[in-house]
Amino acid sequence: MFALQQRIGNGLASGELTPNEAQNLLAKLENIRREYTVLRERRTTAEEWDPLLGRLDDLEREVNRVRAQPSRIDETRIEDRMIALQRRIDEGITAGRLTRIQGREFQLRLDAIRREFLQRIKDRPFTPEERADISTRLDSFERDINRVW
Repeated sequence: MFALQQRIGNGLASGELTPNEAQNLLAKLENIRREYTVLRERRTTAEEWDPLLGRLDDLEREVNRVRAQPSRIDETRIEDRMIALQRRIDEGITAGRLTRIQGREFQLRLDAIRREFLQRIKDRPFTPEERADISTRLDSFERDINRVW
């Protein structure tokens, strides 16, 4: 059980697991650990241990499966960047640092990036190549806004 707990922690540290996924897996592990303690403290038969060991095997497979899936953390970071860039556009227009035409052009570019991003993550995992492409486009967009500010 300790090794499984370590694998969950390592998955969280590496970004393979989101904090919510890690918390859910650790809660399941804690329930198994409690049941283990109860069984260990009394005389039991193999039949009584089988369900617990089966749940432990199932949890181990779940940890492996979840860690093997691409994480949604990268998507969150990209979404956070888009939110920050949207604020920059809004603040630039409000403060007069961007003209209406510049604001509209920046808004159209950001909307196009956002639309493509949402389309890519809609029904399948976000690939590293797609993440790199969107990040590169956001980097370029951010440089262009910084030049005007």
